[in-house]
Amino acid sequence: MNKIPQTVFQQAFMGGVLLLAGYLAMYVMSFEMLLSAWTSLFILATVVVVMVKSLLEVRKKEDPLNFGRAFMLALLGGWLARLGYNVFNVLLFNVMRPDLKEAYAGLVIDKMEAAMASFSVGMEAAGIDVAEMNAALIDSLSIQGQLVDWLSSVFFLALLALIVAAILKRAPQSSQFEG
Repeated sequence: MNKIPQTVFQQAFMGGVLLLAGYLAMYVMSFEMLLSAWTSLFILATVVVVMVKSLLEVRKKEDPLNFGRAFMLALLGGWLARLGYNVFNVLLFNVMRPDLKEAYAGLVIDKMEAAMASFSVGMEAAGIDVAEMNAALIDSLSIQGQLVDWLSSVFFLALLALIVAAILKRAPQSSQFEG
């Protein structure tokens, strides 16, 4: 069995630090920015870049790179990089500012209510218990909640890794026009 190349860990570490620093910058600019539509895109883009950069580096040394290995390396790199997001949440909501858990949960609920109102549906009409949701959101910010979030993210990341691995499993064929 091939060992895991160091570049996967390096790329994952850099991606994790980027996520942590990016979220810290968002927090410093505006607490509400942590819930903007851009945050999910930021995580997605960072994770995909880590997967792609890792596989491109590994592919230089291991040509051809089979699909199974490409998938596992992409998944590992992306999953480790995403840990930066969870580390930020643990540090912010459990170490630096535990008092912000309630405010964060309130913002999430406010955004959800506004989104549902645009469809003329209220939270109660949809059968959503706001107090229960508030408690669940606060719990999700705990260390255990962030661990569960990180572990469960592997399913979504596996879909991304499948796509990245399928595209990058082997080096592109050389063209007859290359010099």
